[in-house]
Amino acid sequence: MALRRPGTLQGSGDEAGSSLPLPGRLLLLPLLLLLLSPGRAGSSSFDRRGPVVLGMRLERTDRPLSEPEEPEAEATSGVLQVQEGAEIVLRLYGLDLSPRVYQAVYFAEAGPNATWSPRATNATCPEKSQDLVVHAHAGPSRPTSALIGVKIQRLRKAERSKLYVLCARSDPNRPWLRLEGEDAFLRVLEGKQHLLPLWLQILLLVALLVLSGMFSGLNLGLMALDPMELRIVQNCGSETEKRYARKIEPIRRKGNYLLCSLLLGNVLVNTTLTILLDDLIGSGLVAVIASTSSIVIFGEIVPQALCSRHGLAVGANTIILTKIFMLLTFPISYPISKILDFLLGQEIGTVYNREKLMEMLKITEPYNDLVKEELNMIQGALELRTKTVEDVMTPIHDCFMINSDAILDFNTMSEIMESGYTRIPVFEEERSNIVDILYIKDLAF
Repeated sequence: MALRRPGTLQGSGDEAGSSLPLPGRLLLLPLLLLLLSPGRAGSSSFDRRGPVVLGMRLERTDRPLSEPEEPEAEATSGVLQVQEGAEIVLRLYGLDLSPRVYQAVYFAEAGPNATWSPRATNATCPEKSQDLVVHAHAGPSRPTSALIGVKIQRLRKAERSKLYVLCARSDPNRPWLRLEGEDAFLRVLEGKQHLLPLWLQILLLVALLVLSGMFSGLNLGLMALDPMELRIVQNCGSETEKRYARKIEPIRRKGNYLLCSLLLGNVLVNTTLTILLDDLIGSGLVAVIASTSSIVIFGEIVPQALCSRHGLAVGANTIILTKIFMLLTFPISYPISKILDFLLGQEIGTVYNREKLMEMLKITEPYNDLVKEELNMIQGALELRTKTVEDVMTPIHDCFMINSDAILDFNTMSEIMESGYTRIPVFEEERSNIVDILYIKDLAF
């Protein structure tokens, strides 16, 4: 018997003739002629009374190898490589094959260093291995080609790979013999091992996404809360806002320490999340899209949109987690925060001068409860220190005056009353020559 596998091509051809490549056909022809020759027939352990297996090829597997696991020299030597736990279909080539050919073959352990040599021709096969279970497979069959199914069990914990050899016999009364050639070997490789059990990995992914969103949202929400604003809220906010501000203000005073802790936590969580997703999904475009979309949507956009509007409430309700992580990252974040304090100085907060305060009142007028008169009074009070008499006086040519020799008749009295003033300047000859002040109340007596 001679085992020849015409390449490691993996396909799903329905017919034996169409699935065998041209080089394989050219190789199979001389083997058949050699087997049928008188000299070969006399030396072979098989005769034409039963099936004769000449070669095998991997037809398909439900767990294809993503990349070669063995060295290149071994990968190109003709040894079939399959993954543990896989269900594979092998196509056997030979003579007098039938759908029941699976009963005439089995796999045996070959040992880690097993090789083929001419002296091993028709050697007695080792004991049948229970790791590879051969069974029938429904499919097209010809006398020269048949399909068999093989269920591969998982390797033991200490094994990374294991080598098996194909054994066959042409008659139930004859011994099992190992097929010739290196093509008779099949190597089972260790499958990809996950870092953690699947259920635990999924729970960790959900928890890490929540933590990623929390760190990202708090980074925006807490750092946007000005220390001065927190003090103001503690004094004049609502009862709920006062309670929230009292919780947040102590850690917000340590701005750089808080910032370093949140950023470090966000980076650690996102890195761990990416590693777990890569282990669960695998590398490639799918893993990149999954990790990017999950982190951007659930770890950045949604929490930052929420915390930008409700940062005070979110920060106060998660203050315990924030303090715990500040404690855990203390050896790294605290020294960095001290360096930032030294380089950048103390964080004072936003301080408004008169101009900024007046502008803020004007801009927020549609949203506050100040009436226009109150706003004008506040604006006038804030402008007192910068105003001069010239800014508030009325030019003399715009003033309402009366001549000293004017007669207080009906027309003059009507003009005085319509002016609306209680004190009216009195000039003599020229408007610039003001000689007295007329009080309206004196006209009533």
